[in-house]
Amino acid sequence: MVVQGNHVMRGVVCALLGGVLWGFSGTCAQLLMSTYDVPALWITCVRMSIAGALFLAATAVKDPRGLVAVFRDWRSLISIAAFALFGVLLTQVSYLLTIGYTDAGTGTMLEQIGLVFIMVYVCLRTRRLPKLREAIGLVFALIGMVVISTQGNLGGLAIPIEGLAWGLVAALALAFYTLMPARVLKKWGSLIVTGLAMTFGGAAATAFVQPWTIPVAVEPGMVATMAAIVVVGTLGAYMLYLQGITDAGPVKASLLCAVEPVSAMVISAVWLKTAITVYDIGGCALILVMVLLVTQREEKPAAEDGGFEQAPDAPLFLGPAAVLGYFSSRVAERDDYGTAMALLDEGHKTFKELGIDEGRKKYPSPRRLMHSIKNKTTHLIENKDGVAIGMYAVSFSPDPQYGKPFSGRWLTQDSGGEPPYAVLHWVSVAPAARRSGVGRFILDDAERLARKRGRESLRADIYPENEPMRALLEKYGYSECGVVAVKDYFGREKRRVAFEKMLR
Repeated sequence: MVVQGNHVMRGVVCALLGGVLWGFSGTCAQLLMSTYDVPALWITCVRMSIAGALFLAATAVKDPRGLVAVFRDWRSLISIAAFALFGVLLTQVSYLLTIGYTDAGTGTMLEQIGLVFIMVYVCLRTRRLPKLREAIGLVFALIGMVVISTQGNLGGLAIPIEGLAWGLVAALALAFYTLMPARVLKKWGSLIVTGLAMTFGGAAATAFVQPWTIPVAVEPGMVATMAAIVVVGTLGAYMLYLQGITDAGPVKASLLCAVEPVSAMVISAVWLKTAITVYDIGGCALILVMVLLVTQREEKPAAEDGGFEQAPDAPLFLGPAAVLGYFSSRVAERDDYGTAMALLDEGHKTFKELGIDEGRKKYPSPRRLMHSIKNKTTHLIENKDGVAIGMYAVSFSPDPQYGKPFSGRWLTQDSGGEPPYAVLHWVSVAPAARRSGVGRFILDDAERLARKRGRESLRADIYPENEPMRALLEKYGYSECGVVAVKDYFGREKRRVAFEKMLR
């Protein structure tokens, strides 16, 4: 992600305000439950349903094609539905119930323990022990939780055991919320995924809870507080955080959002006169230290020989996954020519290992690659340290080879003029980064660009012996359309298997 220097301060301010508004949302929920006797489940149903409708309305204005296209991708819809139930809905319910048994500050603090669950998951997945700072963060988190829940009296709990139990459920739900939707978020964007997840979760909660059967006293103060939760504490906080991500980058923004539990505790104390003890402050400080330790990124030296051979480590938690992606894509510049050629050379080596005879003249030629870079159709994939680990090109010009008769049939028909398809070329991933999701990321990113240009489909052709790429394309919805005969500069004919995927 490229961060414009003159907008960094705006991003910092937006991220801070987003965290404060999320804390404000928790305090509003505390007010509804303590003053107006509104049940947590009722708040969850109404909040998610209205917020989901607002997000979808914003998406319909900003990205109507994407909103329609996602309903044709059943794999993504299943992922979003699972995220809605076990991520968004479980997070909302458990968080509000924790606040109901305790208060906004305590509930938000306990929810932050979810970072520990995420850290443990990452360590198990990568089969490694926690790093020193992570282990220290774990200890601080546990001590902070004990301090808040016992208020210094280790002989018993100072908060209801239900509050502690729901707080741990909220922490586990935060881990689900963070880890589950990474792929669909990168493919469809946070507005679409969050809007659909809130809508699906709100519909499921409404069907189960039936909020219309729950007696709630509708008063001006109650309505105003509920509106504040939805508009300010959900939609406003989310939009500000997105702007913070855009301007200041994900790392700064996620660290700045550590202000959320502090703001919840302060707002609750000032507005609702919630008592705060020295143990609350001490526990809060310990958990904030844990947040900073667990989310801190380590600087790594750039790799040698083109800077792409470094294997990507599994990402640690850097903030809500609803707005973050681990890999990033950018248009290749002239200075990236060497890196792109090195990646392509690795691809040629792989072809040789697969028994593919490309001949003496490899494709693409240096001239063609430079031409693609000049036209901004070549893209580099980078890991969290900015190291190039993959590349691809996507073309929007008519492909003359695809216009010739061949043994098969395309899913879309080219009637002349602007083609209905985009073409995916030159997919190559650094050896050390393979089997880590880079190939899937490339397919998603290419589809995003094709949709943005209004194309109906994405085409690709591969060597018949390229079984790894064939398996990847078939897994992600590409249909085999036939075999095309591609002629090189010298008139030599090579057979390629043609694939196409409908995007809407």
